[in-house]
Amino acid sequence: MSSQPTVKPQDLESVIGDLDAALAWLQTLGIQPGRTRFSEYQNTLDRVHRYRIAGKLKELLAIVPPEQYRVAFIESTQLIAISKTSKLFSGTGVREKVRVAVTGPVSPSDEKKGRSNARDILFELSTAAFFRVRKIPVLINTDKDLILRISGCTIFVECKRPKSVNGVERSIKAATQQLIAHFKNSSRKFMPRGLIVLDISNVMNPNRNVLTSDSLGAIADEMEQLLELFLDRFRSALEHRRNRRILGILAFANVLGYHTTDSRHLNCQKLGLYFHAQPGSYEAILADDLYRVCCRSEC
Repeated sequence: MSSQPTVKPQDLESVIGDLDAALAWLQTLGIQPGRTRFSEYQNTLDRVHRYRIAGKLKELLAIVPPEQYRVAFIESTQLIAISKTSKLFSGTGVREKVRVAVTGPVSPSDEKKGRSNARDILFELSTAAFFRVRKIPVLINTDKDLILRISGCTIFVECKRPKSVNGVERSIKAATQQLIAHFKNSSRKFMPRGLIVLDISNVMNPNRNVLTSDSLGAIADEMEQLLELFLDRFRSALEHRRNRRILGILAFANVLGYHTTDSRHLNCQKLGLYFHAQPGSYEAILADDLYRVCCRSEC
């Protein structure tokens, strides 16, 4: 597993400001922000900010549970990232995807089994935004979750959000089967490759801990340790490979951090790429190019 840590310092005030802009963007799409869960997230973040400014931290805990704040903060940063690359996407199909992504219950625990479509699509769109901001062409309105174009090669992408330990292997196998089906239905002239993208946030950090330290480096080190534990536990599942055209697995983990010295929360994101390709093969070269793309700073 090759990994690339990204700790994005972003204080609560800047998230609130960016979320206001993201909600305004929803209106330009004809989506009423007040009918989305992000309107409630906005209220949560505003409430936390007011109580923190007033120094009423004990009272705050009784009004806004930490998990409610964590979800509001992290999902808001995802919508913000999508809105900031909105000019790179267009079409009625894109609007519909965004509309679905911002609906659904405020709390993930209230999602009904098999009905987590809103957060699934939010993850797909945030993954698309991750690549687009790094100047990688992305299609999002097809029968695949995403289609990338890297080093002259078309790459089909299937995104999964395992919500439990047992869901990791199931997600990888399901994505593998979907990619194999896409390969069979595609033209042999193009020989597309495949990539599995996982959101491992819940599995890597099952207790939803806030990473707290007076150092960004210490927070990044703790993210690295969590990823290593995930790798050790799910190595056999990550090694599942049924087709040589599948490059590997790209894993995203989003964790809320807290910098004690600056008294600010951080959107901490950790990336890991598990290569399937044989060393020296064309697929290995593509996987290497993919990793370099992931390591780029936002353009």
